[in-house]
Amino acid sequence: MNRDTSAERRINFPEGHQDVVEALLVDGRFLLEGDPAFMTLKQHVDFYQAFFRESFGLSLEYHSEYAFLQSGRDSDPLSRDVCIFLGILCYELDREGYNLLEQLSFHTLEFEQVEQMFEMSSFREVLDATTNLQDAQARRNFYNRLHRRRIIERLDDQIFRFTPAHKYFLEFARSVARYNQRLAEEEE
Repeated sequence: MNRDTSAERRINFPEGHQDVVEALLVDGRFLLEGDPAFMTLKQHVDFYQAFFRESFGLSLEYHSEYAFLQSGRDSDPLSRDVCIFLGILCYELDREGYNLLEQLSFHTLEFEQVEQMFEMSSFREVLDATTNLQDAQARRNFYNRLHRRRIIERLDDQIFRFTPAHKYFLEFARSVARYNQRLAEEEE
């Protein structure tokens, strides 16, 4: 008789598995290149793509500098607010003559500098309508969420920089812009 015991069905998880699952699933944060958990994921990416899809119905997005779990939900308020935040920040940085990609990828920003830009922004109505961005205190809490999710890195109480995770949101914005351009071209 061929009986399947639990010992025979036991899955051998990679070393560091708990750290990968905790970071991505429990904490809901981006894993970044250089993190030990990212290295575990990188070495076993096919396993983890199947694991998260079959176990939780989630899609693992793996890129050379970062990884995260993407749900099938149509609405994600944090992602929406990050896109709004980045959109307004990019507009204001561009208006002041900064190279956007260079500024986001390689430079630090001061919270006070960003606050001044947002307070003087011509997108004040959008900020007021976005709970996480409507005033300085709400944005301070928002920055803390971005830090916990590893989208920004706080260097001290005054200075932060974006992690490679910001590239996901920029790529999303590009895909929306391309989609809107295609729709406009089809209407012509």
